[in-house]
Amino acid sequence: MKAKIYYFSGTGNSLYTARKIAKEIGGAELISVRCDPDEVSANDADVIGFVCPVYEWDIPGTFKKFIKKLSVNKDAYIFMVATYIAVHGKCFETVAGLLEEKGAKLSYGKAIHCVASQCIAYPPFPPEKIMIPYMEKQMNKTAKEIAAKTQRKYPHMGWLSRKRYNSAMGPYLAAEHEYDKGFYTNDKCKKCGLCMKVCPNKNITMENGHPVWNHNCHGCNACVAYCPTKAIQFQTPQAYKELGTFISKILCLPDKRKRYHHPDIKAKDLMSDKESI
Repeated sequence: MKAKIYYFSGTGNSLYTARKIAKEIGGAELISVRCDPDEVSANDADVIGFVCPVYEWDIPGTFKKFIKKLSVNKDAYIFMVATYIAVHGKCFETVAGLLEEKGAKLSYGKAIHCVASQCIAYPPFPPEKIMIPYMEKQMNKTAKEIAAKTQRKYPHMGWLSRKRYNSAMGPYLAAEHEYDKGFYTNDKCKKCGLCMKVCPNKNITMENGHPVWNHNCHGCNACVAYCPTKAIQFQTPQAYKELGTFISKILCLPDKRKRYHHPDIKAKDLMSDKESI
C-alpha cells in the first residue's frame, strides 16, 4: 500500500493530525501545500489524504488551488480531516466537489475540534490542558477508522451556516488580500527569516533582513506563533476597520497574549515540505 497525505498547516494542529494518521496506517508520505502539485502526483497512491484547518467556513484558498491541480488515483481510498474551532462550513463539500471533477470520490470525512489559534483576535481557547488531550482522543479514533478504510459520509454545511455564508464570510474573503498589511516587526527582530520559512503560502520574502508580506495571506498566524523573539506585531488594517464586524473590531495582539502553536510541532517541522513516516 502506498499512502500520500497532503496538508496545509499554520500553527501545527493539522500537521500533527496528519502525522498521527500516517503512523496509524503503517506509514505515508506527508506533503505540504507549498509543493508544486505537478511534482507530487497521487496517481500512484492507494490511500490519499487531505488535512487542513477551516478558514472562513471553507478550506484555505491555497489548498483549494493545490487540489484542483493535483492528479489523483481515481480508485484510491480518499479521506479528508479538517481541524476547526466551531463551524466546519462547506470545507468537505469543496473537497468532494474538486475530487468529483477528477472522477474520484471522497470516501471519508471527519472534523476535529482543536485549540483556537487566531491569536491576533483572541487568546487560545479552550484551555490547552483540556483541549489537547481531547484533540488526541479524536485523532486516535479518526486514525484507526482511516486505517480500517472506513467509509464515512462527510459532514455537510449546516442550513444556518449555508444561509449566512455570503453575508457572514463574504466581507472577510473580499478583504483577505489586505489582512497581512497588519503585520510588522519591532526592534526585537533578529533577521532570522524563520517567518518566511514556516509560511504555508510562501507569502513572506526578506528585504534588508526583515520580513515583507506580499498579500497572499490566509491569516494562519504561523509567522506570529513561531517567531522566536515575538517580534512580529499586528495592527488592524484599514480595510478590516471598515468592515465594522465583530471580529474586525477585536483584532489586536497584546504583548502578553499567548501565541499558540501545537506543542509537538516545532518550526523546523513546518519548514519541511515533505517527510516520510
